[in-house]
Amino acid sequence: MKSAFAVDVDDQLVLRAQAGDRDALFEIYGLFEKQAYTVGYRFSQCPQQAQDILQDGMLSLVENIHQYRFEAPFWGWARRVFINAALMYLRRHRHRDSNVEVLVDEQVVGDGGSAEMARDIATAFARLAPERRVVLWLYGVEGYTHQEIARMLGYSESYSKTQLMRARRQVRQWWQAGSETDEGDLGEGDVCDDQQ
Repeated sequence: MKSAFAVDVDDQLVLRAQAGDRDALFEIYGLFEKQAYTVGYRFSQCPQQAQDILQDGMLSLVENIHQYRFEAPFWGWARRVFINAALMYLRRHRHRDSNVEVLVDEQVVGDGGSAEMARDIATAFARLAPERRVVLWLYGVEGYTHQEIARMLGYSESYSKTQLMRARRQVRQWWQAGSETDEGDLGEGDVCDDQQ
């Protein structure tokens, strides 16, 4: 699966942004806003926290854009900045998953899937523990290797592999349980707890 961050960005636009051109920075923000918000939401399961993660990521991108060296596509560098911002936010704000409003998009189900199937998958994904959700997203959607994930999270490769295996097993169990899922466990209607 191709990363949603895989957007062609003109080198001239990046050069203008590196020179401090606000219009160029705003254009880059527009190119990556949806993808960065989605990562923040998938990791936190909270719209307000996803918005904070998006803003933290954009601030980091602006502060560090001069470090981009044009050796690889800009989108890969930007993706790393936004994912690091999400991980740092989650470390600073260790929180309980209290909101499971499900955001369904094309990255969850891919082409040809039904909206109902996408919602079921997204709901199962949202129920995962944060560490498992992060590993599953980084590996399955963004295409990172276990070695890269281990470096990002500060754990071993085996930890990443174990979290992925457990996440897949849990999602499969929930999927097989189908309509027997206890809706009370999903936390629908809860408000995000930004204070924790």
